Amino acid sequence: MGGGSYSYLSAHTRSTERSRAYSHLSVSEAMEHAFTQKHIDPEMVINGKVRESRDSQEHPNSFPIIIALDTTGSMGHIPMDLIKGSFPEIMKSIIDAGIPDPQVCFVGVGDCYFDDAPVQCGQFESSDELMEKWFQKVYLEGGGGNNPGESYNLAWYFASRHTVTDSWEKRHKKGVLITIGDEPCLAEIPQSNITGLFGDGAQSGILSSTLIEEASEQWELYHIHMGDHLMYNSIISRWRGLLGKDRVVVLPRKNYNLVPVISSIIMNVYNGSSNAIAEVPSETTATPMNEQKITL
Repeated sequence: MGGGSYSYLSAHTRSTERSRAYSHLSVSEAMEHAFTQKHIDPEMVINGKVRESRDSQEHPNSFPIIIALDTTGSMGHIPMDLIKGSFPEIMKSIIDAGIPDPQVCFVGVGDCYFDDAPVQCGQFESSDELMEKWFQKVYLEGGGGNNPGESYNLAWYFASRHTVTDSWEKRHKKGVLITIGDEPCLAEIPQSNITGLFGDGAQSGILSSTLIEEASEQWELYHIHMGDHLMYNSIISRWRGLLGKDRVVVLPRKNYNLVPVISSIIMNVYNGSSNAIAEVPSETTATPMNEQKITL
């Protein structure tokens, strides 16, 4: 996958048109209009499938990017802000910064113990039209459970065992995987989910710590935690214990700006920084979005 080119002008125009169309609606009404899926789209099911990021004549140096977004109810309007608003700006930033052949795969993650669709996986794409095709297929289940976390580890399992990239196989260059959410990560993926969701044989479950080690062989892993640092200090500490302090960014629930954070992570990884977030503030104060600053 990954044909076509990204047109910021086309994507930005569509984003602006959507914003105008939704301007008279409440947040919940806008979410219903933006995300019409009522169950997982069959094309987003990863069971027995592999997603590929491949070079082509059009894109000879493909660079794979996975953005894994929490689709449970506690995330509120954040998924819509990213998918329907911020993403064109992110793509413009990284292309303008010298990443000519980005290929983006969008993944939705939920709770493997409670949700019907705890993992949804698109394809790696380069064009704005094809990216939006997969965005439109996202099912915001709005679930989650009363257990202490969500299954962000499903994104690491997917990246480790159900992706193939020319970036790694030809150039030994890692891709980047960014999870975005507001909960801790659950400790493991049960054996039943490995089989049921991915179609893989398994004798037992697999720990999150093991998946991080495994996925890190070909991917640089980062997490953006959506939540005030003072209120969520224990959650943030758990994330930093899993990934490392320099791999976790904290953003406020209000007046946040995902664009410079995600763009900075991607660009720094592409340019060879092993601790990309070392150059991005680990916490962002709740200033208006157009006033937030990220030092690259």
